[in-house]
Amino acid sequence: MATEKGIVIKVDAGKAWVRTLPSEACAGCSSCGTCNAQREDAEVEVINEIGARLGDRILIDIKTSAFLKATFLLYVFPIIGLTVGAMLGVKVSEHFGYDASVCSALLGFAAFFLTVAIVRIEGNRMGRQRAYRPKIVKILPPLGSPPADLQNRCPV
Repeated sequence: MATEKGIVIKVDAGKAWVRTLPSEACAGCSSCGTCNAQREDAEVEVINEIGARLGDRILIDIKTSAFLKATFLLYVFPIIGLTVGAMLGVKVSEHFGYDASVCSALLGFAAFFLTVAIVRIEGNRMGRQRAYRPKIVKILPPLGSPPADLQNRCPV
């Protein structure tokens, strides 16, 4: 279960838009202050079944299985396509007598771009399914003081 803390910035029927807060891991990160993971304009649309309201501190969750499937699709599948295409290019070059490097490169990149197109189509389909969308699982108690300036997210 992948969880993040955030603040509700907009609410609509059954969904909310959340600005995630920097995690404790950000404090020890060597990229602190240069990372764009916590951009000011980054918003996440989440399922709001528990009735979170504007300004609430919340905990959002995405199922681990959905997270891993999306990660595989996004990162591993195109590499597999590139590798299989390159190996197929070597076989094609042997069969037709072409240059192995050229065939390998051409078919490898063709397979890579084909898998990227498949990732885009499948990603759009997955994004419409509830199982792949994050949801609010808990409303957290408010902090004693308002959150730190959103522009200066680096805790160091």
